[in-house]
Amino acid sequence: MDISKLDKKINPSGTMVISNKSRALKLQGKPVIGFGAGEPDFPSPKYVVDAAIKAVSDPKNHKYSPAAGLQSLREVIAKTTKDYSGFEISSDNVIVTNGGKQAILTAFFSTLDSGDEVIIPAPYWTTYPEAVKIAGGTPVFIQTEKSNNFKVTVEQLEKSKTDNTKMVVWCSPSNPTGVVYTKEEAEEIYEWIFKNDIWILSDELYEHLVYEGEKSPSPAIYDPEFKNTIIVNGVSKSYSMTGWRVGWLLGNNNVIGLGKKIQSQATSNVSNVSQLAAEAALLNGLEVTNEMKIAFNRRRLFATEKINSIPNLNVVESTGAFYLFVDVSYYCTEENGLRTSEELCDWLLENYYIAFVPGEVFGTPGFMRLSYALSDEELDSGLSRLSEAIDNLNE
Repeated sequence: MDISKLDKKINPSGTMVISNKSRALKLQGKPVIGFGAGEPDFPSPKYVVDAAIKAVSDPKNHKYSPAAGLQSLREVIAKTTKDYSGFEISSDNVIVTNGGKQAILTAFFSTLDSGDEVIIPAPYWTTYPEAVKIAGGTPVFIQTEKSNNFKVTVEQLEKSKTDNTKMVVWCSPSNPTGVVYTKEEAEEIYEWIFKNDIWILSDELYEHLVYEGEKSPSPAIYDPEFKNTIIVNGVSKSYSMTGWRVGWLLGNNNVIGLGKKIQSQATSNVSNVSQLAAEAALLNGLEVTNEMKIAFNRRRLFATEKINSIPNLNVVESTGAFYLFVDVSYYCTEENGLRTSEELCDWLLENYYIAFVPGEVFGTPGFMRLSYALSDEELDSGLSRLSEAIDNLNE
């Protein structure tokens, strides 16, 4: 019997492919340094772990809980959203999800019908277009320009809009580029979206990881009734809790109402232990986050200088998240036998045991994503290997 036609429409996570290749080489004893994983290298805070230990010891947490999330956590999410993000949301308009990915997928399931188009500026996080397709929508890509620091413009949005346009995906700081839109740039985009009465899905998981200037304001600040706005957030990046799998979805009554129905049928509640750990993270503020930011910023500056010193490589200006987007197009040639950034990344992994994510998985060939969320020692060693590899290509 045939399986679903979806099998031919969606791709596996490009970042997970690199992580799996790296893991396989490590199991063979190879000294792999991974620049691919989008997760902090720090352990989760001790108060998070302590809260989990306490939670797992309480029998009431061994049972089902509300599909939308524990009331206490949803109230804390609403409070910290007001304190940190600058807009108000009722706890009734929060769904706790199994990480940011489920929040994104639930958002698409709650808004898209077959034939609806979702505008996704490239470079984009690899999950966005696949989640749109899973939900029955059609991704429409805008290829932004390196000369504009890969920022989408209103003019590009206008050219891409059709009668079927339902949503724009927005992420600032960006994964994979680390680029942060200014307040004025963001406001111009939001004004266009609201004027055209389409949805904006704002991925705000990196909102606390901005190293220079101000962070982009959330579209929810300008759309307090959430008429056009859906927000995705979580504890994975800012609190080094990727494995705990706690994210959340914020929206109006209609979106959240349908989202609750979907989650009740898909997963029911997120692990109660993880929810209470996330609650502890939020209640303890951003001190741990700001400590991580100091290390991330140091690594960002070091890696930027190091890569820009390597012949014919350069980095897109990055002031947020923990990624650099490296232009490697000079070395993607028939002469080198490495015609694409994907082939270049495979070559670097197989010969120098350094793992980068090729630009193809982000919709932008000729580049590769580097995560600097690894130790200072590994960062230095890995970039030295990259410099050696490029020197050999130049011989």
